[in-house]
Amino acid sequence: MLPALVHARTISIPSASPVSGCEKDRQDEKSLHGDGDEPVNFLLGSFVSFDIIAAASTRSCPILEVDHRLVLEKLGIDLNHLTACENWVMILIFEISLLDKWKKEAQNAYELSIVELAKRGGQIRERLRRSLADLDNTPSTGLSPSNMSKTYSGRNHLETTKIFALSAMTYLNVVLSGANPTLPEIVESVSDTIAAFTVMTDLNLLRNLVWPFCITGCLASEGKYDIFRGFICAANTKERDLGTCAEAFEIIEECWRLRKAGSRGCDWAFVMEKLGRYIPLV
Repeated sequence: MLPALVHARTISIPSASPVSGCEKDRQDEKSLHGDGDEPVNFLLGSFVSFDIIAAASTRSCPILEVDHRLVLEKLGIDLNHLTACENWVMILIFEISLLDKWKKEAQNAYELSIVELAKRGGQIRERLRRSLADLDNTPSTGLSPSNMSKTYSGRNHLETTKIFALSAMTYLNVVLSGANPTLPEIVESVSDTIAAFTVMTDLNLLRNLVWPFCITGCLASEGKYDIFRGFICAANTKERDLGTCAEAFEIIEECWRLRKAGSRGCDWAFVMEKLGRYIPLV
């Protein structure tokens, strides 16, 4: 159903007479955004964002046969109230998953070019860095009402978006360099994410940050373990039911155990495969 729905939303209405480029752009834009399409946007946004995070959770391919980037860039969907982060973060996570897929396919075919991998990864890294810099320079009071969720305050919006983006950097580092918590780039991105978690104004939001929490915890060094236990305890004092976050912490602890036992390259997806439990971290 979803591919057909996306196709219907992206078909431009043909004109009987020639139109200028600007006029055609306006027609195309009109065909992408209909009146009263909030339920459709909610449906598309929910499934596309779930597909992206599910793929990143298991380091597998997205299953929806749609153009995820097109849906999030062109169809007027705002993920703030669904994922607690902005669309650009989800798009970059999707692109990292595609890079991960390309790398695995190249490795299986014995055709992996480290130079090409570094080039592709470097482009994503630079976009992440620029976007994070812009985010740091955006005051929460400067957010327009249209860009703020009904559920999250302006400050919470910035906090959760930043945590997703920093975690995407860790995900990218794992794809490029492997799941080694002692690598300088992973130490840096994990430390930055932990710092962002630490200054959160409301730890109840941890329930909306399951994927960032899990991958950051799995790549944390041993000296940081108690910090993650503290996050869970602090959140539990306010909300007993942590949902998927509790399962994510089980994955984190198993990753710590396996790494201490000598397992190399241990990350969240490795643990899921070993346990036979494939959990979308949403």
